[in-house]
Amino acid sequence: MILVVIALLPDRFTRGEGKTATAVSSGAAQALPAALPGLSPFTPAKPLQFSGRVTQVASIGNDVGWGQVHVWIDNGTGALQEISVAPQSYLNQIGCPSFDGARISGIGFLFDAGRPNAELYAKSVLVGGRTCKLRDDEGLALWMTVQ
Repeated sequence: MILVVIALLPDRFTRGEGKTATAVSSGAAQALPAALPGLSPFTPAKPLQFSGRVTQVASIGNDVGWGQVHVWIDNGTGALQEISVAPQSYLNQIGCPSFDGARISGIGFLFDAGRPNAELYAKSVLVGGRTCKLRDDEGLALWMTVQ
């Protein structure tokens, strides 16, 4: 989107403190600054393992159109751990077994480590002897690409 906007602007584009980005001129693309104001570098989340017995299953967000199954597991630490799984429709589509009372294990991402009791976002989960793949290596939802 930014490239489209820059391509529509005149040959030179000046912003705020006199920093200049040069758009396409004479048919050759020219480099833009490596760091753009207001953007933060992306630091990938490290995958974390989880396992335990499911004590609760809930679908969160159905009322706003993006329903997600969340499970809470007892992992033996005395505190329940919340796992964001996927929409029920996707779980049905890939044949993922029920989570009710099951012993599960898997790999997930903690995207908000600064928040106490932040949920893990499951990359994959083993339930009932079946591995359900839910997110890619960067944590992006696989159900967004399934046709």
